[in-house]
Amino acid sequence: MGKLFLPQIIYLGCILAFISGCTPTATNDSGRVPVAYISDSINVTVEQEIELLFAEAQKLEARDKSLLDVAILFAQNGNIKRSSESLVVINTDKLDDRMFVEFSLLSVELNLQANNPAAALLNLDNERFLNLQLYFGQQYLRRVLSVRSDINAQRGDGLASIANSIALSALLETRADIANVHNKIWRQLARQTYSNLQTCQTSADEIMAGWCRLAYDNRRYQNNQQVQRIQFGAWKASNSNHPAALVSPSWFKQSLDNSTPLQVAILLPLQGQYKGPSTTFLDGFMEAYYQLHRQDNSSTPNLRIHDTSSLPIEQAYSNAVAEGADMVIGGIRESEVQALMDMPVLEVPTISLNRIQNKRLDKSSNLFQFGNSQRDEMDQIADAAWAKGHRSVFLIAPNQNWGQQATAYFARSWQAKGGRVVSSTLYSDSIKDFTKFLKQPLQIDLSEQRGVELRRFVNSQVIYTPRRRQDIDFVVVLGYPDRARQIKPALEFLYASDLPVYSSSKIYNGIQRSDLDRDLSGIQFTAMPWTLPGYLSAELESDATMHTAYRQLYAMGYDAFLVHRNIDNLKLEPKMPLFGSTGILSLENGVITRQTQWGEFRKGKVRPATP
Repeated sequence: MGKLFLPQIIYLGCILAFISGCTPTATNDSGRVPVAYISDSINVTVEQEIELLFAEAQKLEARDKSLLDVAILFAQNGNIKRSSESLVVINTDKLDDRMFVEFSLLSVELNLQANNPAAALLNLDNERFLNLQLYFGQQYLRRVLSVRSDINAQRGDGLASIANSIALSALLETRADIANVHNKIWRQLARQTYSNLQTCQTSADEIMAGWCRLAYDNRRYQNNQQVQRIQFGAWKASNSNHPAALVSPSWFKQSLDNSTPLQVAILLPLQGQYKGPSTTFLDGFMEAYYQLHRQDNSSTPNLRIHDTSSLPIEQAYSNAVAEGADMVIGGIRESEVQALMDMPVLEVPTISLNRIQNKRLDKSSNLFQFGNSQRDEMDQIADAAWAKGHRSVFLIAPNQNWGQQATAYFARSWQAKGGRVVSSTLYSDSIKDFTKFLKQPLQIDLSEQRGVELRRFVNSQVIYTPRRRQDIDFVVVLGYPDRARQIKPALEFLYASDLPVYSSSKIYNGIQRSDLDRDLSGIQFTAMPWTLPGYLSAELESDATMHTAYRQLYAMGYDAFLVHRNIDNLKLEPKMPLFGSTGILSLENGVITRQTQWGEFRKGKVRPATP
């Protein structure tokens, strides 16, 4: 190694350690054992120094060891791309065992950052790494279990991830570290379906089974903190030696002390064009209300409904507060949400039923935006497609307000990732033949024209098969089931049957129709939990004959009740999600976001999927 290289590495390492804090050996608040220090921001001055070291390292005799040092420095300075590029040029055969382990763990961390759990798993399952793992001390074992937990979480195997975290907890020594991991386990359990929790209660691993029993009972009473408190006490009494009884997740102490609102005002337009949506929303809300009423009559809040059809929402809000409301739910129109945001003060916690894009809630910490927005699902589709290596997309959506907003949002977020929107097509209700409609964006018409010219000028007997454009990696088809059933066969007819197709939750209304949905086979979509049997503790009772949009509004009403009962819990640190009927609900910057499940059409039937 060059005479100047080692001092420079040490010097820069000290700077980065000073910037990010001393290198920890304990878990962090997320329950992870850090693998490498990956910063969120880049120090430009330090970056220039690291680039010089990168150039110098390639000239040294100990080139590969030096490049690994530089890769670590890039990661510590927040430049994930350059760190990955540095690792690529390293010959691992030239690394000693300790350096190879560090190389592998940094590779895992970078692949996790890139949302590529398959590549991260290959790093851990490398034969040399597995052989070395036999000689690891506890520090390395803790790091491996931590990243295995994160890999399994990204792969969608939540129970395997929890098992890794349980094993990690058993290797920790301090109460604070154990508490961090137990908080992580509790967050992981909160994301499991009800059927998963039910199944894992009978696990042969008693520690896992105990965790699952605790989460299972807790899930059944998400709206009833009093019963949750009683059940937790009973669970601790019968599981006194369980790790979660000895070091309980902090959520229990924080959450079960929270109060719930006694009087709730609901502001909705109950006349005119919004009568149907508002009534459907209320029906879902009241289903959750009566479920709680049957559990514990004394826990249900008093409800007052205010009609905002002809009354400004500002006035309705003031009236509600004057009547004693300690929480307000509404309004449902974008203009009403904007009016609430523009009010000087919101005196009580307020849950709006729509979201305004690109708005931060600077004026009032009491406003929480919640709605059936497609944005969260567009993010999920984009992340899944990107992780699969897709880079060029063809968007197809209805020429309606929600379709326009969803495709515009997807295009912006996709391009921000570095992806390319090859074509974006909006279809109207008047379209009857999607084969004709999709010819132009797929450039089948141009291919057909080339065939005509070939026969005209070269050989009239030539048999020419048209081809679609070849610069598309995948297709996003947005729409309700009746339209999607026409679009998917049209894509197949137009030589696009090999392209992966993604869709949103609007494509499925929760009713299996194998006779009709065979035309949707192969489509993966973001599925609301209420549409998948066994995902909720109780199935929703919405009318099966309702349009998909109304069934989703019903589910949103059900979840609005869940959110209003748990709004204080959503604000807790570390953050805990809620498993709702429309998705896994979390609170970020005043917005309730949704993470849905994944479904796939296979031979006309919907099955759970991992994209």
